[in-house]
Amino acid sequence: MQIKFLVVGLKMYKNLFQETFTLENSTAYETYYKLGDIFNFLTDDLIVDVENSKSASYFDAFNKPFLENLKHLRNTGLPHKYQEQFNHANLAKLYGLDILSRKDRELSFDKFDYLAVKNNTLVLCDGEILVSNNLGTRKPFNIQILDKIHTNKSRQLEYVKYIKHTNNFSNLTYALSPFLNIVVFPAGSKDRFYKNPITAEYRNVGDEPFLSCNTTIFDVQHNTKVCLKEDVKTLSGQMNNNIYILRENSELVLERKSNDYGGWNIFDSTFICHPKSKLIIDTKNTGSIYTQENFYIDSTYHTNVKIKGRNKIFKGNNFHQYVYQKSNDVDNYSRIDIKNIGNEYADTSFIGRYDVGPFSVNFDGSMNNNNLMLSKNTKMHTRPILDIKTKEIQCQHGCTVSNINAEQLYYLQSRGVDNAKDVLVESFLC
Repeated sequence: MQIKFLVVGLKMYKNLFQETFTLENSTAYETYYKLGDIFNFLTDDLIVDVENSKSASYFDAFNKPFLENLKHLRNTGLPHKYQEQFNHANLAKLYGLDILSRKDRELSFDKFDYLAVKNNTLVLCDGEILVSNNLGTRKPFNIQILDKIHTNKSRQLEYVKYIKHTNNFSNLTYALSPFLNIVVFPAGSKDRFYKNPITAEYRNVGDEPFLSCNTTIFDVQHNTKVCLKEDVKTLSGQMNNNIYILRENSELVLERKSNDYGGWNIFDSTFICHPKSKLIIDTKNTGSIYTQENFYIDSTYHTNVKIKGRNKIFKGNNFHQYVYQKSNDVDNYSRIDIKNIGNEYADTSFIGRYDVGPFSVNFDGSMNNNNLMLSKNTKMHTRPILDIKTKEIQCQHGCTVSNINAEQLYYLQSRGVDNAKDVLVESFLC
């Protein structure tokens, strides 16, 4: 069966300025495909189609990175369980999920009309970025959005260089995203978007198992303080590839909440921390059919990173988290504190790595992962890794996997606490 028949009418393959093309076929023999099917189409048929295109625009500076990305995907293949960030993840379950072909039907964004009465809200859905009225107007020091409608070719080309070759899912997400969206918090805004946070909602168009992909760059410019609240709802399939740029003396507070509505989610987040920047991440997850959350942090010098994760994984859900921080220079500070609760038949993993270079003296890092199993059928894995190449540092790690303490449970019950188990669970998350 040829992959072309599986993805008839998909218009997700792009150059950076809204030129698209449609696969030519009249009959769809199958309604569903797998992630491996769309990967094979991208790396086999699409590369040939782009290279053989008669349109000269397919060879301009904006399409070369896209074509190079496809060739890189062909060489590296899909992630596999032997890679460090996936070696406890149930990738076989992910690759077995059905993804509904869109055929020729147009997807409607009418469900997001509520943005007309909202403030400080972005919706990222299937490569589109929709904004509330107050953000969509030109005002001094308002956020700046570069997408397929608000184009600035010279500026957008500068951001393309941040799309690096990786061995995770981010390059596949980029290949499936119709456009690279960019949100800039200008320097003159100072702490406006900290006092009045921006909410970024990651949504699917509908609850049918379509795959929605977004590639987004958030640029927090120098001397700017921003609070970004991310709300992720997995109605069907989502693949998000975000790059956060923290310029000199900037601060980003990222509050991400991911809720399961019957779908699956892969979220790759890369943080580029310039000198004297501060990054605070607070995440909450419930897991899903399959959830993979990766944080990649690149610290220069005098950076401050704090990551707090409180993940309560629902019954039967999967949640896999990977945190990688690379320290390149002096005086970097890091605190990673992740707590996971696994209900019955939940499957969770945490892998954390500090990569401290030879010039990163005075690095101060602490990595802790605590896990609470609520059932004997729960699977929980933890793996902290320290790769230290210099002696002048302070670095530590710790991990635990435990059950509800029977003595504590008995003590609360003997004092008449009816919901003693819930009390202990919530206290664990503190």
